[in-house]
Amino acid sequence: MRTWGIVLIVFGSLSLLGALLAAANGAAGSGGGIAFIVLGAYLVYRAKQKDEEKNQHDNWSNE
Repeated sequence: MRTWGIVLIVFGSLSLLGALLAAANGAAGSGGGIAFIVLGAYLVYRAKQKDEEKNQHDNWSNE
């Protein structure tokens, strides 16, 4: 999940950058890249949470 999250953050950032450049040139740009950034950040956050839960479970079972 972490890898897909990072990929989505990069893709969203590039999309948002392209939209901003298009808007600067007078074309209508969409903010769809923001959705990919948010989804990617959530996936990275969730992967981190799962790792912490697994570590807590492993520490509890080892005691």
